[in-house]
Amino acid sequence: MTGYEKIFDVIVIGAGPAGLMAAITASREGASVLVLEKKEEAGRKLLLTGHGRCNITNLLIPVNFRETFHENARFLTSAFSLFSPEDTRTFFSEIGVPTHEEEDGRVFPDAQKARVVRDALVKELATCGAELLTETPVTSVRKKNSENVWEVETTKGAFGASALILATGGATFPDTGSEGDGYKFAKMMKHTVTPLAPALAPILLSTCTENTADRGEDCGAEFSPAGITLPDVSVMLLVEGKKAAEARGELLFTHQGVSGPSAMKLTRKLPEDPELYKTGAVTLRLDFLPDMRREQAEELLLAAMQANPNRHMKRLLCETFHLMEKISTMVLPEDLVANAVTKEVRKKILSNLKESVMTVEKRTPMAVAYVTCGGVNVKEIAPKTMMSKVVPGLFFCGEVMDVDGASGGYNLQCAWSTGFAAGKAAAAFSREEAR
Repeated sequence: MTGYEKIFDVIVIGAGPAGLMAAITASREGASVLVLEKKEEAGRKLLLTGHGRCNITNLLIPVNFRETFHENARFLTSAFSLFSPEDTRTFFSEIGVPTHEEEDGRVFPDAQKARVVRDALVKELATCGAELLTETPVTSVRKKNSENVWEVETTKGAFGASALILATGGATFPDTGSEGDGYKFAKMMKHTVTPLAPALAPILLSTCTENTADRGEDCGAEFSPAGITLPDVSVMLLVEGKKAAEARGELLFTHQGVSGPSAMKLTRKLPEDPELYKTGAVTLRLDFLPDMRREQAEELLLAAMQANPNRHMKRLLCETFHLMEKISTMVLPEDLVANAVTKEVRKKILSNLKESVMTVEKRTPMAVAYVTCGGVNVKEIAPKTMMSKVVPGLFFCGEVMDVDGASGGYNLQCAWSTGFAAGKAAAAFSREEAR
C-alpha cells in the first residue's frame, strides 16, 4: 500500500458533533484515527445549537423518541440503548463539561456556551491521540478491494484506512461545512439518498393573514406582531385545504413569518411544488386558545362585553383571554368599544382567536434550516453498528442519514449516539481487518 500520506485504522470525514464523538470513541477503543474537516475549525454548526447555549441532549428521549424522530425513529433504538442521554451527561462531565436540566427534559452545559462543549470535544480528541486536519476538503473516496483499504483523496494528499466513517452532516447552514458532500460520497458507494427537505426552520409568511386580507385591511408595521413569543399555540399546516401536519407549543413571530418549536416542527411537511405557494394553497391555521372550545370562548367574550359595554375591545380581549396587545390587534384591527361590536364582527373575532389563517409565502430555503430531513437511506445501514449493508467497512453517523428529530436536544443526542455506535464498530472492524 503505497502513495498515501499515512495509513490509519479509521478515517472520519466531518468534524461535527457526530464525527467528533465517533473519532473519540474509536480512539478510546485503540484505533488510530484521522478526522478530516473542510472548514478552518471543528464543530462550527455545533456553535449554533441552542441559540449558542448548546442543548446537548433531552432526558425525555427514552419515552418519546418514536414520536420526536418521526418515521425512522425505530432505526435509532439500538443507538440510544448503547449511548443514552444519561451516558451523554456522564461523558461530558468526564471531559470537564458539567450539565444541568431545564424544562421539558432539555440539558445544557452549566457554562451556557456551545463553544465550551466544542472546545472540550476537540481537546478530548487530541488527548485520545486522534489526528485532526482542518481546511482539508475531501475530493473523492473509494474502496480498493485489492488492498482492502479505503482511499480518501483530499486537497492535502491521499490517506488510507481500514474503516471509513461518513459524518458530513446534512445540507443546511452550508457556511458551517454542511454542503451535502456525504450524499455524493454515499451515492459513489451505491447507497441511495432519500429526497432532502428543510426541517426545524422558520416558516415564511405572506404579509397579511387571510382574515384581514378578506376585509381589505392594511397590515402595515403598526400591526406587525414581530418579536412576540406566545408560550402555547396550536398550529396546523394545510395544503389545498387539507391538514398536512399539526403541532402545539411555543410560537415566535418574526419579521418574515413564524418560528419557535411549534412552527419549526411543521417545516419538514412543507410541499416542494412552488405553484402551490403562488396560488395561496399552503396556509397555517393558528389557535391562540388551544385549551378552549369555540363555544366557551364565545360565552366568555359575550359575558365580558355585557359587563363592560364601554371598554375598548382590544383591552377587553387582552383581559379576557390574557392576550398581548399586538395579538389582540391581529384579532381585531378596528378600534371599537364593546357596545359597538356587531354580531358579525364578534364572530370574526372568535374565528381569528381559534382559526387565524396565514398564507405561507414559499418553502423555507435549505440554507436556513437547522436540520436536514432526508439523507442516506437507513434501510441500507445496520442500526446496531451504523455500518453500511452495501459496502463493508463504511459507516455513517449523524445528520447525513435519513433521521431528524424535534427541537430540544434530540438531534444532538442522535449525533452522540450514532457517533458512538459508529466509532465503536469501526474500531472493531479495523481490528478484524488487521488479523
